[in-house]
Amino acid sequence: MPETWRNIWVISDTHLSSGKFLPKSFVERVIREDLIIHLGDYISLDVIESLESLAALEGVHGNCDPPSIKTVYPSHKIIEIDDVKVALTHGSGGISGTMGAIRRKFEGKVDIVLFGHTHKTCHFRSGGTLFFNPGSLTSGRGNGRGYGLLHLDQEPWAEFVELPNI
Repeated sequence: MPETWRNIWVISDTHLSSGKFLPKSFVERVIREDLIIHLGDYISLDVIESLESLAALEGVHGNCDPPSIKTVYPSHKIIEIDDVKVALTHGSGGISGTMGAIRRKFEGKVDIVLFGHTHKTCHFRSGGTLFFNPGSLTSGRGNGRGYGLLHLDQEPWAEFVELPNI
C-alpha cells in the first residue's frame, strides 16, 4: 500500500444490484490517487468493478453480500495506512449490538475502527480508538445518504459528507 493517498473515502452499504450505478456526485470526486474503503453490502460484483476502476479499493463483506463477494473479501481485517492501524468491519444485529461487539473486538487495539451495517452515521472516540460509520452511500437512515472522508493528519479524524437529494 502506498505511504500516502490523496484522499481516503469511506463508504458502506451501497446495496446496488447489477446495472445500478454509484451516485454521480461521489464518483466525480474520486481520482486514481485515492483509496476507497468499502465496509460491506456491495450486493453485486459490478459495484466492486466500478470502484476499482476509480481508485485503489480495500474492503470487507457485509451480511447481505452473496457468496461471490464473500470469497473476495473477509468479514473484517486490519490494515495500516501511514502507520495508523485501521480495522475494517461491517457489523451485525441492531445498532446497540453492533456497537457493543465492535467495541469489544477492537477498542484500544487499533487507532481507527471503520464499520457499516446500520445505515446511520456514527463518529466518536473511546479507549484511544476512533469509531466511524459513514452510513449508507445509497440509502441512509435518519441522516440521509453519504460517505466519509478519513483524515490522518496529526490525530486521525473523519467527516461525513451528505449527498444531495435527487
